[in-house]
Amino acid sequence: MPLSDGFVAVHHRSREIVVAWAATHRYRALVTDLAVFPLPYIPGASTGVHGGFLDSVRGVIGSVKEHLELLMRDYPNYTVIFTGHSKGGAEAALSALDLVRTVDGLRQRIRVWTFGQPRVGDAQFAALYNQQLGAVTYRVTSAADPVVVMPPQFLFDYCHHGNEVWLMNEAGDMYVGRNYTGCSEDPLASSSVDFYDRTIRWHKNYLGLPPLDHATAVFSW
Repeated sequence: MPLSDGFVAVHHRSREIVVAWAATHRYRALVTDLAVFPLPYIPGASTGVHGGFLDSVRGVIGSVKEHLELLMRDYPNYTVIFTGHSKGGAEAALSALDLVRTVDGLRQRIRVWTFGQPRVGDAQFAALYNQQLGAVTYRVTSAADPVVVMPPQFLFDYCHHGNEVWLMNEAGDMYVGRNYTGCSEDPLASSSVDFYDRTIRWHKNYLGLPPLDHATAVFSW
């Protein structure tokens, strides 16, 4: 049984193929969230990522790849969007990095949008991600969301990849974080908020929309 939930769908009006990963909303997904001990992203390398997120993605990535390749063939002019909220954002980033290196033609069509994403891996992973997908990734954070600063940086050197788009308040003011080599955490963006000023309400509602869930899809898990 998969440790995550998500779907692959086609949005014809916007000419997009969408790979969406859901947030934590089933008990089995808590296993994924709590498995913070890092595993090597590439066997034998020092690049460490959240073990639960990695296991979750690798458990279904073969089927996701199969359906994505078919859709890319059927809709050669569609952009491919990887997206997710919370845990799903971390899984969207990981799956995008896995597939952009293995699916022909994906690099020219991919965009990654995550919302309320926790940290995925260490500084070495962040550098690898930024090298591969930094130019087409938008990591959206909301005001005082506590999830975006988890797991804490002191734990196994966890840090974020780019590019952060910080929604500063309910009025919609935003700040686009500066890019850094390796760990991409701008001290003037969401990192500027004290942890004790953060509340879960900022995590539950992004852009006035509820978290991602299942929709009519070509493939779901």
